[in-house]
Amino acid sequence: VSEGDSDWSTSRSNIRRALLSWGVLTSATVAAEPALAARRQVFLTRSKDTTAAVKDEPIKVLAESSDISSEVCLLRLLPVKNPVFRALGDNIERVSAVRNAQNNETWTKANNAAGYALELLDSKRSQLEPVFNYEDNAEVQIRKGERGEQLIEALRFKIEALVNATKERDETTTFEEQSRALFALSEVGELMVKEYPYLIPKEDKFSYLPRLQGRAKVTFTFKRGRAILGNVTIEADGFIAPITAGNFVDLANRGFYTGLPMRSFKKKLGAAPSVLSFADGGFLGLDPESLEAEKNAVTVPLSILGSFQEGFYDPLTAKPRRIPLEILRLDKKSGKPELSYSRNFFNLPSLEASVDAPKDNKPVLNFDIPGMMVFNHPDKNVNGGSAEFFSLQKNSAAAENSNLMNGQYAPFGFIVDGYDLYQNLKPGDVIDATYCSEWGLLNLIKIRGTSFSDVLQSGNEETE
Repeated sequence: VSEGDSDWSTSRSNIRRALLSWGVLTSATVAAEPALAARRQVFLTRSKDTTAAVKDEPIKVLAESSDISSEVCLLRLLPVKNPVFRALGDNIERVSAVRNAQNNETWTKANNAAGYALELLDSKRSQLEPVFNYEDNAEVQIRKGERGEQLIEALRFKIEALVNATKERDETTTFEEQSRALFALSEVGELMVKEYPYLIPKEDKFSYLPRLQGRAKVTFTFKRGRAILGNVTIEADGFIAPITAGNFVDLANRGFYTGLPMRSFKKKLGAAPSVLSFADGGFLGLDPESLEAEKNAVTVPLSILGSFQEGFYDPLTAKPRRIPLEILRLDKKSGKPELSYSRNFFNLPSLEASVDAPKDNKPVLNFDIPGMMVFNHPDKNVNGGSAEFFSLQKNSAAAENSNLMNGQYAPFGFIVDGYDLYQNLKPGDVIDATYCSEWGLLNLIKIRGTSFSDVLQSGNEETE
């Protein structure tokens, strides 16, 4: 149950959110222009499997990497094999050599790597142009091409700044420009993805869930009391958790999060149940291995955003929307990443594991990555998440026990701006406003309509 609100503006937000959840208010159309609506059909879901493997494009292992940044994750997670694109990324990453040792040799290598990246971009620029899908109409292709040119030019500007920073041997500026260059390159890479690489379940309860088949930026403005603290921008990544990221972007676009405060909850880490029932939300029991984990579990306070009563009430079902635990794992045999879901999300209760993937298939991402955004769920129901999310704050008790959270919560994005502000947020700080990128919303796919008229139309089609 939500706590009492101190002012009318917050109460008004809660009233609006409740009406919105029940379908009295409808969300904005994802792609209002008919010419752009076709792009929503570029990436079609087409699998009923509980676990679906990536097709062709392998990604590098991130689960066991140390000191890896969010911008590097965004770059490596892209299913793009283009050799020029990858060579640019490798050379920009090589600038990191000065982190370990700063001397003439490392600074020279860093400057050479940045310089080579700039030369490569200038000489092979045409090979970084967007990939056009056969579903793209003329207008979409034009807009894609224009955006591609803008992003490539922005990338060149940032690499040039990186070259100058390494030449001046300015440590702070070098790492800032390196981060900007990696982010810029990942944006260029998004337009180079030939097709969405995963097969996402779309039957049963999955049919009601939006999915993000690409990436989208969501910016929150935070306030403390009457004072505006600033903005935090999250890159929701459908390449690591399409349903989880899709739900997040959908709720952000509806304005669900606006007016909600950060709250502190006690979480039990390291004790994920093995037997769950989605139908009644009941907890049926633990196997011996989970019982052992229960003994070693740690209870810590955790600051969480997006908490509101039971969660988001989906207008399609008139029930709280529940999101299955969705983890990108590396298949031990094939070496390829795959999405894993809880089988109990849509099957009858059974004694099978909650995550339908071998336990030695390690998560691709772990909680050592700074700025990683994660979806929350009740301690004893991994499929019970609805709207809450968090990122670990440094020096918190949860961060000290982050190893207990790997594979138990679904990463769905990264903080790309406002990281320091987020680290200093406190319970009671409020999301004052929400902004979603127009381009990113084109990647938000909904199998079923989201308004009452859509539901009626769907029902008529089924009876014909």
